[in-house]
Amino acid sequence: MLRREIMLGALTAALLGAGAAHGAVVVGQKAPDFRLSDTAGRSVALSDFKGRFVVLEWSNPGCPFVRKHYDSANMQNLQKESVAKGVVWLTINSTHDDSVDYLTPQQLERWMREKKAGPSATLMDEEGVVGKTYGARTTPHMYIVDREG
Repeated sequence: MLRREIMLGALTAALLGAGAAHGAVVVGQKAPDFRLSDTAGRSVALSDFKGRFVVLEWSNPGCPFVRKHYDSANMQNLQKESVAKGVVWLTINSTHDDSVDYLTPQQLERWMREKKAGPSATLMDEEGVVGKTYGARTTPHMYIVDREG
């Protein structure tokens, strides 16, 4: 358990540092709010989870690195473990709808179910607005938003 927490801490530090390097978001500054639809069409905003830790995971099932982490169940285990501790996990797909990797909301929901994923919500960002705001250039790309936002 301690080893896993150390690995998660190292991952968090690396991810936060990577975000700052891209200039999209700055560690210590308020995370930009957004509102997207989930795969069922429900509206979800980052601000809905004020006061809670939130993981933002950019995902694209067509990406070999995403497939590696989902095929090994690494990502699903981390999702489920985090959600069980009260963390909100938002998986975001910013793949544009004219991309060969694009999955409709129904297809993406089916893929997540087949992989036994455990995020709090799977969000669609077909225009890539939120992905661009956060500088999410590759997948998986992750940010952790603390309780203060």
